[in-house]
Amino acid sequence: MTRATTYAQIVVKAGAERSYFIDPRKLKELAEYNNLEDFVARLTKSPYESLLKDVGHLTAEKLQYIFKEELIRVCSRMVHFSPNEIQDFLRVSLSRLEIENLKSILKAESAKIPHETLIKRLHLSVEEIFKRKDLFIQAIEATDVKGVIETFKETFYSPILSEGMPKYEETGSTRFFDFALDRAYYDNLLSSFEKLPPKDSEISFSSLGPEIDRFNILTIIRSKLLNYPSHLIYREVTHRFYKLSENDIQVIISSETVNSAIDLVSHSFYGKFFTQQGSIEETLTIFENAIQNFVLRLLYKTRIVDPFNIATPLSVVMWKEKEVDNLTIISSGIKYGWKPESIASFLTAPYSS
Repeated sequence: MTRATTYAQIVVKAGAERSYFIDPRKLKELAEYNNLEDFVARLTKSPYESLLKDVGHLTAEKLQYIFKEELIRVCSRMVHFSPNEIQDFLRVSLSRLEIENLKSILKAESAKIPHETLIKRLHLSVEEIFKRKDLFIQAIEATDVKGVIETFKETFYSPILSEGMPKYEETGSTRFFDFALDRAYYDNLLSSFEKLPPKDSEISFSSLGPEIDRFNILTIIRSKLLNYPSHLIYREVTHRFYKLSENDIQVIISSETVNSAIDLVSHSFYGKFFTQQGSIEETLTIFENAIQNFVLRLLYKTRIVDPFNIATPLSVVMWKEKEVDNLTIISSGIKYGWKPESIASFLTAPYSS
């Protein structure tokens, strides 16, 4: 069977999803409304319309939950209609959605948030992809953080959660679970490249490799802002990289200040993505968006030259994530009464669909 035949179904389904993407010009128009009712009214003839029609009293939180549900629907379709040989990789690349649920459960159990409140906040629809809905419901019903960890003892997450438990018991903070889960996600992603067919492996690594380096760079700099010791920061990052080496990472971690760490990154492959802003956090946010758009450009160019490869579903997923991020920014801006030009300044339109 040829690649064209193998990929024919996902090429068609991906094309259908791209036809519904909100273009950058309309996004800016959406940012001009000063109430959520008008904002929602302009989302007619989009995939969000059917989800929004029965929402009742509008709040930014309800809208953002719906936007995420639409993202999950698209991700699920991209996995389902993709060739068998890339489905496992796509699931790994999307496991961060499940990890977000797990982080939320750990935080809620630590804060003693009622189970009936928590379950309404989680995106259990993501388990259409991972088939672990019953397990997550069981975790929601746990009485404490230890109970959550016990629920996942037979899963991939068990050693990761066990790693974070001593620090949780020492500090009462769940952030150490977050660190361990995030690092494990990117480590797992790196390993999964090797299981793809050669052509798809090359495309995936060149496209998502910068995302892995981005995670490490941002983790190091933000940890330095919190004055974390070097040995702890080193535990937070992956130990395989794309354009960075182990030595590069060690030098950045060992740098004396946040500014010196940024200066070191600025002299690497990633220097072209750094634009100095008024604050370090603004600089990091723009850096993160620049990397994401760089990846989208790579996927777009790859798909245009040859759509019969993994770039086709990956580009749809990443474009949709960007769209949902933008809609979330707009709804939050309207909620807090930001001026339209202020909202628009935070929007990051991807290169192309």
